[in-house]
Amino acid sequence: MRWSTLLMLALAGLAFASTGRPLPHGNDHFRLAMSWAEVDSIIGARGLEVTSSSHEHLTCVPDDPAVEYEQYAFLASPQGPSYLWRVTIAYRVPYRRADYDALRDALAQDLGDPAEEVAPTDSSAVHKVTWVDPGVAIQLAGRWPEHPDERVDRMMVTWTDRRLQRLVEARRAKDKKPR
Repeated sequence: MRWSTLLMLALAGLAFASTGRPLPHGNDHFRLAMSWAEVDSIIGARGLEVTSSSHEHLTCVPDDPAVEYEQYAFLASPQGPSYLWRVTIAYRVPYRRADYDALRDALAQDLGDPAEEVAPTDSSAVHKVTWVDPGVAIQLAGRWPEHPDERVDRMMVTWTDRRLQRLVEARRAKDKKPR
């Protein structure tokens, strides 16, 4: 029974695996698994204003006027440096469906065919495009209701280091267990 469950989970993982080239671990501004010091150095070199910082994240105002903020999430290590496991790029409200489509097309050109695309017919529902390989997940999400709400309607691109994400989730689960 246990082996069959593991086999089903492994096969489910293969269903989401990319069949093409490996996904990039970042772009010109970051690379997943960078140390906090490396990310901080790049942000400083770009001349960006840091608006929020804690031991688990750093948020800054980017140099792209279409983007409202960039958030860098870190796996904090008690023995040494913290490592970048997720980057979220949040676009300003309002944006249009054409903006989403242009970003989706640019990402598809750089990353190849997506592993999954959710395109509901309702404009108030969230549209998502996801690229995945064993080490990285990249997701574009957005919606464009008739009256956008700045608190929830940002178009976002999220880059995730899947290996570090598992460590973050394991740590969070451990911290939630009653002692």
